[in-house]
Amino acid sequence: MQDNGRRWRISHVRLLAWFSRHRPLRSVPALPSCGLTGTQACFPMAGVMSDLSFSVRGSALCVPLGLGLLLVAQPARALPQADKTLSTLHVHEQPRAASPGQAGDRSASTGAGHAAAAWTADACLAMVGEDPFGARDYAQDWLHHGGDRAARHCHALALIELGDEQTAAQELDDLVTKEPFSGPDSSASVRAIMAVEAVDAWLAAGMPQNAVRVADYALAIRPGDEALSVAKARALLELNNPQAVVAELGALVAHTPTAGAEAYVLLASAERRCGQLDKAREHVARALARAPENPAALLEEGIIREQVGDAVGARTDWQRVLDLAPDGHEADLARQDLAVLAADPDAADAESP
Repeated sequence: MQDNGRRWRISHVRLLAWFSRHRPLRSVPALPSCGLTGTQACFPMAGVMSDLSFSVRGSALCVPLGLGLLLVAQPARALPQADKTLSTLHVHEQPRAASPGQAGDRSASTGAGHAAAAWTADACLAMVGEDPFGARDYAQDWLHHGGDRAARHCHALALIELGDEQTAAQELDDLVTKEPFSGPDSSASVRAIMAVEAVDAWLAAGMPQNAVRVADYALAIRPGDEALSVAKARALLELNNPQAVVAELGALVAHTPTAGAEAYVLLASAERRCGQLDKAREHVARALARAPENPAALLEEGIIREQVGDAVGARTDWQRVLDLAPDGHEADLARQDLAVLAADPDAADAESP
């Protein structure tokens, strides 16, 4: 009997440690098979018997809280197996080192995962217009994972859409003017495009001096670029320097007969401000020949016509601006000009038959 008792003894600490790891304790009423009352911690024996190769009498193994472990059992012939099973469980908890082949497979799988989640400029730029917050977050995440110039470019464009023009302008400016310059995103043509964007951002932020500076820098690496010259002209007009615009764009159209409508509109505007109305009329006419429904060209033609005394022609041009682009910036200016024209008695007399 004593021998059997010794064979039944199982370390309380070992079993409690195993059960706490593999069978969560739960509070249930006392079970008749245990003969215990009060709050108890019980472990259903079906699960125990599947893990440990020994059996006990009764439907559950019950532990009165604070009293230790009570086993109501029959002779446990398989105690050595229980010891073996517990030992095996500890062995299984130890991490197993992967074989070289498995490690290689895992590395390949991880690399494939990163490749699948690769960031691209096209994906980022596609979000800028419709989801600038998403584009900004995408670009920031890309930067945190090694993105460089393309990620910074997309980030800046997203900031422009979100109204942070000054931060965007500085980021674009840095991309144009600060080294290192490496890779396809650092070519002179790409940096010229970024410079135009930087000029527009600086102008939106109310800093035309910075706009002229970055335009001059970009023109030094890409001389004669039409978009850069036009962008610089916009900045010079903001600084009320029409003479510099006449020189800049006069040279451009002389060497580039196919220059676009915007170059001629800005040149005409600068010439008008300099009092060169005949040249202004000639150049705005060239702009309209290239783009007959260009609101900026029609607005400028109306201003020139009003200054030469053609109030009827001016009103026609400005009304045309309202018809073509009623929500645009040029329409706002046309409404103001029409209001001034309506309040001018001399213009009213000129319009009378």
